[in-house]
Amino acid sequence: MRRIRFRAVLGALLLVLLAVVGAAPGAMAAPAVTTTTLPVEYHADMAVDAVHQRLYISDIVTGSVVVTDFDGRVTRTLTGLPGAADLVLSPDARTLYVALSRGDAIAAVNTATYRTTARYGTGAGTAPVRMALVDSTLWFAYGDQWESNIGSLTLGAGPQVRLAQLPDGTWPGPPMLVSAPNAPGLVIAADQHSTAGTVTVYDVTSGSPVVRATQNNPGGISGVGDLALSPDGRTLFAVSGAPYHHLAFRLADLSVEHIYPTDAYPDAVAVAPDGTVAAGIDNSYGPDVYLFAPGADAPSQIVDLDPGSGLDLRPHGLAWSPDGSRLFALTGDYGVALTLHVIDV
Repeated sequence: MRRIRFRAVLGALLLVLLAVVGAAPGAMAAPAVTTTTLPVEYHADMAVDAVHQRLYISDIVTGSVVVTDFDGRVTRTLTGLPGAADLVLSPDARTLYVALSRGDAIAAVNTATYRTTARYGTGAGTAPVRMALVDSTLWFAYGDQWESNIGSLTLGAGPQVRLAQLPDGTWPGPPMLVSAPNAPGLVIAADQHSTAGTVTVYDVTSGSPVVRATQNNPGGISGVGDLALSPDGRTLFAVSGAPYHHLAFRLADLSVEHIYPTDAYPDAVAVAPDGTVAAGIDNSYGPDVYLFAPGADAPSQIVDLDPGSGLDLRPHGLAWSPDGSRLFALTGDYGVALTLHVIDV
């Protein structure tokens, strides 16, 4: 009698487990996705404008910035921006700063008129490519191979450019940079150009970078393809093609905080205001994006953006809308126009 009762209880538990599995990512309804073919084949960066409900996408090859609305419709293409690379919006969204890697300058574009209001020269041959804004200072990575460095552009009434803020040879190439208001006074830099995979947290409150934490190959990563900060500014996400999962690090000491299981090859990450992690991989014939609740061990949803197309999620190709209702994703391949996907999550 007890054995029969035990089996009945076990059977009920199995039904509950099956119900849970039925709600797992593979069984969940796919989110609505709107796709738009863009007039460019390459991208360097994306910036999300909450004030004007716009997305800015820079193309380093054509020297342009494509402007879309939050539904993915192309509304404008800004040209005459040679080597348009990283994009940074001012806090009031009135100015879009564009790193001109083929113009040795940083351009300031008025987002109301789309006119370039200023070009701040960074010096012949500097080729600024990555940027991060802290208070009223734009920090930028520039140069080539072991001659790269980090400089700063102090904005305001008397803008000032300062180069070579770090010792020669600190970085093998211009590092990827990230900053956020929720991590005040900090700029995080990551090695994109070697297997060292160095990640360094700089305190820039004094006007010069001071190392607060640094690690080579944290969590086993190598060349870094993307960076993102959590909404509370305490967690850093650094993406590398291997290992085949997405890693979260404590910003204080760059120790591993959490492992988000994905697949080969991680190439993008973005974090929504509520902490939802969008983890992207370079997968031509399978799922592209995994969505995780903060600290979760399994994805809540998995999205295949271009089923059977052979197109890849672009490195550094994910961004959230400010309210977390939309995820923007870019896919493409060599010689193929980029596709913008607006995922309604």
